Amino acid sequence: MQELTIELNKYKSIFQNELQNNILTFWMKYGVEKNNHGFYGAVDIKGNPILGAAKTSVLNARILWTFAEASKNFNNNTYAEVADKAFKVLTNDFADKKHGGYYMSIDAENQPLDTIKHTYAQAFVLYALSKYYELRPTPQLLHKLKEYFNFLEEKTKDTEFPGYIEAFSRKWQPLSENRMADNNEPRSMNTHLHILEAYAAFYKVSKNVFAGKRLKELLNIFIDKIIRQSGHLGIFYDKYFNETESSKAICSFGHDIEASWLLWEAAEILDDKEIISKMNPLSIKMLDAVDRVGVDKDGGLFLESTRFGSHVRTNKHWWPQAETLISFMNGFELTSDAKYWNKLKLTWNFINSNLIDHKNGEWFTKVNRLGVPYLVEPKDDPSPYYRNDWKIDPWKAPYHNGRAMMELISRIEKMML
Repeated sequence: MQELTIELNKYKSIFQNELQNNILTFWMKYGVEKNNHGFYGAVDIKGNPILGAAKTSVLNARILWTFAEASKNFNNNTYAEVADKAFKVLTNDFADKKHGGYYMSIDAENQPLDTIKHTYAQAFVLYALSKYYELRPTPQLLHKLKEYFNFLEEKTKDTEFPGYIEAFSRKWQPLSENRMADNNEPRSMNTHLHILEAYAAFYKVSKNVFAGKRLKELLNIFIDKIIRQSGHLGIFYDKYFNETESSKAICSFGHDIEASWLLWEAAEILDDKEIISKMNPLSIKMLDAVDRVGVDKDGGLFLESTRFGSHVRTNKHWWPQAETLISFMNGFELTSDAKYWNKLKLTWNFINSNLIDHKNGEWFTKVNRLGVPYLVEPKDDPSPYYRNDWKIDPWKAPYHNGRAMMELISRIEKMML
């Protein structure tokens, strides 16, 4: 036990150094606009801003979440200043003051660009504002949170079928196109995972009874509909939450392993005995399912499999690696089985050796199976949504890797009490 305590202390210091002296430092140095009041929409691999790049509400919400959590955890005023800036940008520049909700993107001059209201993006705003309330617990912000939760329920909850509608026009008319799904399916796992994540964060700070009811409904949708018998998540669904045929062939390992701990965290926040009894073994089943087929022998996590697992995309993207760390830690906490701690160390070694840019800072977006970074955007193997030759872009925030470091630090501290 003493040897484990020494090792946990060692890794806690490693993770704190990575967070404070690499990830957060990079974002404060290169992410904050020099001649404007917000954050750059994109920055290249060496930290140079991509002037004119669009800015997204998802990126800004993730910046807000990360720096609010960091400031709270480390009582750091500099981090708090970044969180305050992100809060102002999000609520002033991205908020649609006429029709409600938040724009998907604004241009470099902070004018509305993509005015579609994706439920995914709206959920990230609630998630970030709930975390910001933990840093700045004012009655005014709590009132704003409650109003926004009620607004989302009114606009996005499907009153006829299970779950939430994926996309809307600026005036909140449901869209059958521009959904965040490959074939514009009516329901996606990804959107519902992040609605659940946001509702758990809101319920944690508000104890709103109605939010608790909705959170339980979402957890049951995952338990009954989205988590496959194999332990992997389904991807796309019809309005009844039946998985579509094209979706059944796909496993998204990053979402699988992220959900294995996010769903357990939500169950703990809800504190419902029935849900907890179901999610505890499911969380381990999900983790083991990914470990069995998605984790390489070097500890890196493959992106996904297609055609029912017979074809594995072996590139290793930055965000699934970060989620793998938390999930192995969660498995270690739930089972006390040291194999999960050893797997965490192996994944960290892969990240430290291959994904972290020790010269220019932050993490590379994607590396190949052998750990070689993609420094340009390959025409024959483009990344979904994000670019390999940028360190910051609409989807690459300090959120996955920053959150992973903070989760590991706090979980190690709890284990050592």
